[in-house]
Amino acid sequence: MSATRDSLDRRLDPSTLSRLAAFVAVVDAGSFTGAARRTGVDKTLLSRRVRALEKTLATRLLNRTTRSVQPTEAGARLFAQSRAPLAALTEALARAAADELVAGRVRVASVSSLARALWIPVLRELQAEHPELSIELLASDGFVNLVDERIDLAVRTGNLPDSSFIAKRLARWRYVLCAAPEWVAAHPEIQAPEDLVDHWLLYGDVPNANRWRFERTGERDEQEPGEGVELRMGAALRSDSGQVLHEALLAGLGVTAMAPFMVAEELRSGALVRVLPSWRVEHTHGVFAVTAHREYRARRVLVVLEALQRRLAALEPAWRALSE
Repeated sequence: MSATRDSLDRRLDPSTLSRLAAFVAVVDAGSFTGAARRTGVDKTLLSRRVRALEKTLATRLLNRTTRSVQPTEAGARLFAQSRAPLAALTEALARAAADELVAGRVRVASVSSLARALWIPVLRELQAEHPELSIELLASDGFVNLVDERIDLAVRTGNLPDSSFIAKRLARWRYVLCAAPEWVAAHPEIQAPEDLVDHWLLYGDVPNANRWRFERTGERDEQEPGEGVELRMGAALRSDSGQVLHEALLAGLGVTAMAPFMVAEELRSGALVRVLPSWRVEHTHGVFAVTAHREYRARRVLVVLEALQRRLAALEPAWRALSE
């Protein structure tokens, strides 16, 4: 074993790291084309680097067909053992090489409903601490392709679909049952979740949007399953716009469950009040930072991500208090 390792040591050179990075990127993306799109390195060059790594190790790492690229047994082992250390090393080198001055443009995609509670304070902090940093914020509730739109960082809420992108949960939140105080005063018959069915303001742009499950507050902790009430809600108003439902809620047109970052200020001011405070929506959701890859995040992107983490750490306890 020692002789084999000594022989391998003599064959390794400084280019081995770039070859290993190419191999990890290809396996991570599932294809040379996908890896080229994520890393910005031509797929022909990626292929050349992987073949050079195979030659250095005298081992086939990938099984290539016209339709797919799959790691061999040796390749799967190498990928599992090298992916995390390679990412940590790349990030450490990037931090070491970065100047103290954070400059340049960061393209960010975010759901528009987070703009007021999250982004305005974050942008104010970044502008004060890093005046050479430029943020381009794409605030949209629709799907944004991170690769095609050249997005450095996306902030998404709810439950994420399966994806090859890298997602990190920054905070948890739960929908808040609320309505205008005038509406609550006009509907004294509302005593249980079942009473809400015909008055519901329904967001109709997601699957099973009318199915909601409720539980009593304090009934269980986050990890324990508990008994609840599952209802199929009607629709006093149905819309594919969260902003329209927000305005309808303020106008006293019905009741609904909204994300805390959309109604926190109105609940504090009294423009909205909680409904059935002894009940809550059962499931929690997340706020996620999503990037196309882990290995090549620039220092300016990390600075934005760190500012988001600080802001969400401050917001999360207040959000929890609104729905518990």
